[in-house]
Amino acid sequence: MRNSGKHLSFLALGLIMLLSCQVWAADFDYAQFRRECGLRLAYGKSISRTDVKHYTLLPRWGFFLVSPGSWLAGLGISVVAEGAIGIAEAEDTGWEFGLTPLLKLSFPLGTKALIFIEGGAGFIWENFDSPATPHTFNFTPQVGGGVDIALTGKLALSLAYRFRHSSNAGLYKNNPDFNVHLLQMGLIYYH
Repeated sequence: MRNSGKHLSFLALGLIMLLSCQVWAADFDYAQFRRECGLRLAYGKSISRTDVKHYTLLPRWGFFLVSPGSWLAGLGISVVAEGAIGIAEAEDTGWEFGLTPLLKLSFPLGTKALIFIEGGAGFIWENFDSPATPHTFNFTPQVGGGVDIALTGKLALSLAYRFRHSSNAGLYKNNPDFNVHLLQMGLIYYH
């Protein structure tokens, strides 16, 4: 019972801080955005036969093909290159390193936020001991969505979910699938 009070206090404090930042975000003009760069932190847990936890940094760089709010009901279309540098806890602790090109569709949510869906397929080197990943080099189709909430005129808090699959795409005889749910939080700078 005590822990739920602490969690509730922490959530209330975060909400107050987020709402106070909304005053500064009055000029969050997403129709003027041409590029984005940012960093998300991700925590993930495998849903396969073995238990693997992921702690990942996701640096991102992208550009808009169509700015949000300027076309077809406000739809924004962008291309993003996202890196993955992480630690994986399995039977032993190891690392992962990858790159994924993503297509991102953004929709304005009022004047202070963008909701988005994004997906793509890339590659990853996974170096940790687990029966779920018998090979180091794998492909990673993935899809997810989230919201970017304005903190200032160009800076946004990014909250997202991602489903990531990895396998060797049949390059080797043994090809188990390895699926992970990733919760992500970070900052995105639009300009």
